[in-house]
Amino acid sequence: MTLVKKAEDLARLVSFCSGFGGKYNPGRPNLQLEALNKQLKEVRQAMENVSIVRTEFDNEVNQRIQIFRQLPRLASGILRILEASGATPEKIEDARFFVRQISGNSRRNRKSMPSAQSLKTAAHHAHLQLAYVSRADAFSKLVKTVETEPLYQPNENWFRLSGLTEKVEELNGLNRHVAEARGRWSKMLIARNDIMYRQEASLTKTGRAVKKYLRAIFGHDSAEYALVKPLDFNQPPKKSKMVRKQVKFPEVTE
Repeated sequence: MTLVKKAEDLARLVSFCSGFGGKYNPGRPNLQLEALNKQLKEVRQAMENVSIVRTEFDNEVNQRIQIFRQLPRLASGILRILEASGATPEKIEDARFFVRQISGNSRRNRKSMPSAQSLKTAAHHAHLQLAYVSRADAFSKLVKTVETEPLYQPNENWFRLSGLTEKVEELNGLNRHVAEARGRWSKMLIARNDIMYRQEASLTKTGRAVKKYLRAIFGHDSAEYALVKPLDFNQPPKKSKMVRKQVKFPEVTE
């Protein structure tokens, strides 16, 4: 059962209990209607918070993908200008090494860069976060390499050292923004899962307690209990995919 379905079941439970009128009168404070309505509001707000920060994270990821997708071409252009400048073979080879790192290629295995879509759909693999950091670092080293070459004097603004330095800062900023957005998402996921599963008066615990109370006062075979009986407030199995994907915060790198 999805978290959205559990929240919807809580809303239905509150509606049913409200409809029972004075017959629904539990002594336990957190089972009373006022407390149930408050909890429903908190659950919905927690889920909305997760949705908001997830969108923010996706936006940061998408922006980074777009910028880094242009990086291999820029790095190759830097290398060609360095070659045309008359730099020493040693300096050119140093630059070529960093260009290969930026492009994700090696001497023996020159694979193409992953597409934007493949990077987007692989968002939960932590090693890709390191790959972006590594590419930014390789580009920074490429810039330092041409910075020490007096013959590297392009006229194009995007190849000049001032422009390349700004690009390094931009890449590092993109990585930082994604990491910060991932941290906010993690925080909201933890808060949501606490409300849903872990708190003393969590959604699942409260829902089960209300159902037991209704069964006690109306009876197992009553029409009133039949309304709430299908509502599921069970904890997800600890080894299920639901727990891994929804209760535990996944690695969310693109």
